[in-house]
Amino acid sequence: MADGERGVASIQTVIVYPVVLLLVFAMVQGVLYFHAQNIARSVANGAVQAARLESGTEAAGYAAAGDRLDRVRDAFTTVDVVVERGPEVATATVVGLAPSLVPGFRGLRIEQTATGPVERFTPAVGP
Repeated sequence: MADGERGVASIQTVIVYPVVLLLVFAMVQGVLYFHAQNIARSVANGAVQAARLESGTEAAGYAAAGDRLDRVRDAFTTVDVVVERGPEVATATVVGLAPSLVPGFRGLRIEQTATGPVERFTPAVGP
């Protein structure tokens, strides 16, 4: 190795290492975001399934959402659930923030909505 090349490997490491770390943190942050998004979708679907039953209520939708969230509470830094049940349609919306690896960064916003028809009895028509 020539004398003019001493320390070149150290300089290359100083330049490349932060870029590699940034890419690794970005990938992990992306995984956290998509995981939270899938959980929000699952919570919204569960809430709608409970609320859309013939005997279902908004309270049943909130209870189903709460049960699912209790199992995965660390998937969100904050989360809000809104369940609405009308005469024909039940809707659940989950809004939250995915956890962040970066201190001081609040996280990425997630919103998932599920909608389904309310079950109702319809009498048979004709033979």
